[in-house]
This record gives sequence, structure tokens and C-alpha cells, in this order.
Amino acid sequence: MNQINKFIKNIYLIIITIILIIISNDNNNNNGHFINGQSLPDGFCPQPLIYRNTTNRKADIENGYNFVGETKCLLPCPSPLFTKSQWESYFMMSLIMGSISMFASLFLIITYSPLINKKHTRHTVGILCMSIGIFFIMVSDGRQLWDMGSAGGEYSKYCPETGRYARQSDTKCLTTGLFFQFGCVTAIGWWSILAVDLWMTIAKKVQTTRKQILYYLIGINTVSLILTFGPVVKNQYGFGNAAIGCWMLDLKYQYGFFWIPVGICLSVGSVFIGLIFWEIYKISDAVKKRYLKKHIKPLCLIVLMCLEFFYMFIYYSYITANQPTYNKHVAEYIMCLIINAANVPGSYTCQLKTVSPTAQFLFLIAIRLMGLQGLIFYGLTAATKKVWANSWICKDLLKLFKFLSNKSNNNDISEIENNNNNYNNSRNYYSGSYDGAGSGRGDKFTKTSSNLSDQDINNNNINNNNNNNNNNSSSLEISGVESNNGTPRVNSPDNLQP
Repeated sequence: MNQINKFIKNIYLIIITIILIIISNDNNNNNGHFINGQSLPDGFCPQPLIYRNTTNRKADIENGYNFVGETKCLLPCPSPLFTKSQWESYFMMSLIMGSISMFASLFLIITYSPLINKKHTRHTVGILCMSIGIFFIMVSDGRQLWDMGSAGGEYSKYCPETGRYARQSDTKCLTTGLFFQFGCVTAIGWWSILAVDLWMTIAKKVQTTRKQILYYLIGINTVSLILTFGPVVKNQYGFGNAAIGCWMLDLKYQYGFFWIPVGICLSVGSVFIGLIFWEIYKISDAVKKRYLKKHIKPLCLIVLMCLEFFYMFIYYSYITANQPTYNKHVAEYIMCLIINAANVPGSYTCQLKTVSPTAQFLFLIAIRLMGLQGLIFYGLTAATKKVWANSWICKDLLKLFKFLSNKSNNNDISEIENNNNNYNNSRNYYSGSYDGAGSGRGDKFTKTSSNLSDQDINNNNINNNNNNNNNNSSSLEISGVESNNGTPRVNSPDNLQP
């Protein structure tokens, strides 16, 4: 366990050293130009380029105006690297998947937060912190929900003016850039910790103490904050030519503050994923089935996220390695526009062959699936169900349900008692009515009426009501068999007729 802690500390030192080297060797010679050496007549720019009569070119470049070479022509925003329909599909995908993953990760945050989950382990802390990181990533996309009604829609945040790309001075751009960067480095940092934790669980290594979990929290959050706010010093956050959000602009800052730390975390996570499969391979088949059944979901998520991070890393490395080729294609595209500027629009076609739209779409959607994947593999489990079952919310809802059920039962009991009281009153009323009739047979009538059935009582109640409504105008006839002394005798209630 001490060796693992030393290994993680060494990783932190390596990352900080790389950042210091990059900052100390800063030569800001990348002004965001696609090409250099191009020139055009003053006041002329072929479509879709935009002419800008600049008086302070350096300030305009810092504010996000992307000039073509040494001309006064601006690239449109978003850039012509992709068609309008492709840009719209990218933004719509980020809006839909980003929003879904945002709410999915929010559910995991609530589930594993101290608000719901009272028992924490290094595993639940890792899930909680990784979900927080994913949530910050998705907020930068979900934030578009609040911009859809504004002028320009989703482009207004990244293209605040015609031909101008958003920069760090734009509040929305800076906010989304910080959220995205902090979320990414936090999520991948805790992803590697979860890989280590799963290996420790399966290999039954020494349990992590609360003090060590606190060290993890402080260490990863400190590194995440440094990697997030370091580029702010050099005004690096802005909307790029191939991005769908604000992020770091220069390649060296992207490498130093993101891709190198990501590569280190990927290496650590991959090593421990390999150790996990080795531990599973060593154990017996019976135990193997039990372990796989218990840990299959966390293992699937860790492997899946590893593949997604590797794809992003390899794709970005490929794009960076082929940057000179893409710049050449952009130069050819600009020259095509210049040569055909005098022709009728639509009579010629200038195609820009750069990045594969499909590969770019996969690159953009890979990270936006993580929130949904977290919900599937960590949210829809027996452990999550148990957490919610033991939470104060479910307990209070259960108490409320019992209270409402008891209240409903009490109302039913009261209704039954009222019906019984009405029933008894009817019996008493029926017995007393004839007991005072002056016939001298009240004792016999009372004794006989105690054997009456419920249906007979109801019939007698109806008869009494009719008698009352008619103001007792009807007379009651009692037919029966006379006794030896000739006095009428009641034989049965069926002989009572109005």
C-alpha cells in the first residue's frame, strides 16, 4: 500500500514538473492563423471569408478574430472545416447527449452523496468524485439549454460577433472552458483510482483507511485545480477551429495541462485493468463466477471508459501529427476561393478536405456517453437500490404512506361504527314504537322482534318512514291466528303489511 502511495505522489510531481517547463518555455508565436504568407487586394475577401478593416491587428487576434495569413480576411465562425449541417449535428449531439449525461451523473451524485448514502468506502467516494467530474463536463454542454432562445442559438456563446471566436474575456466561454477542463481531469483521475480500487478488492489487498481516502481527495483535487486554472494565466481558453466548446487554444498547453496527465492516468488505469484480469484468471472457476457476477458492472465501465479515453488520445495525436497536411489543405482552399472570386457564386466549388466528419463525431460523442454509462453500470445496481432503501427520503415516504394508510383505515372503521349505530338505533326504534301502542302486548312484541332479520328490519324501517311521511295517516293491520281467549297474536314479521 505504501508503494502505491509513493507511485501516486511521483505522478503528481511529474505532472507539476511538466507544467513548469511548459510555462517557463512559453514562446507565444501561435496567433491562431491557419496559414501564413497569403495576401489579397485591400478591401476584397472572397466568400465565405469576411473582410475586417483592422487598426490593431494584434488586439483583434487576441480578441478572437482569426485572420487568414497576412490578409484582412477573417475565417467565418464556426470555421469552414465542417459544413453547416455537420456543425449543426455536432452541436445538437452535444446538447442531447450532454444533457442526458448531465442528469444521469447528477443522479449518481445525489445517490452517493452524504445526503443519501451514510456509509462511505473508498469505492463509493471514487464513484461520487468521478460523477462530479463528469457532471462538470456535461454542464458545459447542458448550458446550451439556456442559450437556445437567445439570438444566434448555440453559436452565440462561441461566436459572439461576426467573424469573432469567443475568448477568455467572454464570461460564458471562460466558464464552460473551466468546467470542461476541471471535469475532464477530475473524471479521469478518479477513473484510475477506481481501477486501482477494483484491483485491491478482487486481489484482497490491504484496505484503504479514511486517512488515505482524504489524501486521494486532496491530491487529485489539487492537481485538477492546477491543471484547470494554470492556462488562465496565459489567456488560453477560447473557441477553436474544430471544437464545439471553449478550451485551451495552443497545442503545447493542451499537451502539458491535459493530454500528458491523461496519458499518465491511462497508463496507470490500464496497468491495473491488466492486473484485474490476471487476478480473475488465477482464481478457480467457481470463485471466478462469483467474482465476475459481483464486479462485472464496475469492470465493464472501467474497461469501456478506458477504450473511450484511448480513442480520444490516439485520435488527437493523429490530428496533431497531421496538422501540416491540414494547413496545406486550408491554403489550397483559400487559393481556390481567390482564383474563383470573379466568377458567379455557385458556378464553382472549393472543397476543404481536412478531418473526417465521422471520426470527429466519434471523438466528440465519446466523452459525452460517460454520464449515461455511469448511470447504467453504477446507478442501476442492487447496491444503489439498497442505498435508496436505507435513505431518509425512503424512510420518510414510508412513514407518510403508513400514516395515510392508517388514516384511511380509521375512516373505514368510523364508517362501520356509524353503520352499526344506525343499525342498533333502527332496532331500538322499531321495538319501542310498538311497545307504547297501548295494546297491552308490548312485552310480547319486544321479545318477538329480537329475532328479526336485517332484511326485515330494513323493510320495517321503510314502512316506518312511509308512515311518518303520511303523518301516520295509515293504519296498521296485524293479521295472525287468534289465541284461545280471542286476542290477536303476532306470528311473524312477514305478516306486517302497510
